[in-house]
Amino acid sequence: MKYTEHTLDRRTGELVEVSAGDWITITELGELMGVTPRRIRTILREMGFLYVEGGRAHNRHRLTPDVVKRGFGKHIPAKPPRVRHPFDVISPAGREWIEGRWSETIAALEAKQTRPVIIQAHEALNAFRAERLSDLNVQGCVLWLSDHFPDLTHAEMAGILDVTQQVVSRYVGIQSRQRSSARQRKERSLPDVCKVRSSTRHEAEVLASGGARYITEAHNQPKNDPDAFMPERLAA
Repeated sequence: MKYTEHTLDRRTGELVEVSAGDWITITELGELMGVTPRRIRTILREMGFLYVEGGRAHNRHRLTPDVVKRGFGKHIPAKPPRVRHPFDVISPAGREWIEGRWSETIAALEAKQTRPVIIQAHEALNAFRAERLSDLNVQGCVLWLSDHFPDLTHAEMAGILDVTQQVVSRYVGIQSRQRSSARQRKERSLPDVCKVRSSTRHEAEVLASGGARYITEAHNQPKNDPDAFMPERLAA
């Protein structure tokens, strides 16, 4: 996306349009660098170029105030209906700054993923996803890792999936609450009830039809209820 700026030409007193260069989004930068949208955000977050806005469920990544102040990028606010969501763009100077620190940051991220269990978990998850007819979303991946590799920390799972630790903690918390609720329902004692069957037809008519001609009414009545209906066994 090309941006322009208007400056005042002091010699003529007129506004002059000056090109500010080709500014690109974070996802577009990831495409240029050959990484996925989630991976580029992980890398820029490691550089201190991005941070995660707190207090929101979507955990949107934004340029840090220092990055904006230095002219490495700018915020584009939402302007419905043309721009439905706010986003950030990176300037040519910002791209140059990132490229100068790219290799060092990649090495630092890889160094965090050297624990054997992390490598094993990553390979196992990739193998599981390759066997599926449809891919897992982020929540599904978090729950799979939590179930099969419980020794992983939330930060380690976030590193495997290229998401923030907040995202992992939120999904693990949801799973924990769901399991707790299911456990409580399973352990809850049921009322002492029994089901009884009553027929509105005469005994001889029921016997003549082999027991097929009757109307069944199911009642849930406590066993200790003295008024509960207990049908007598029909004679053969």
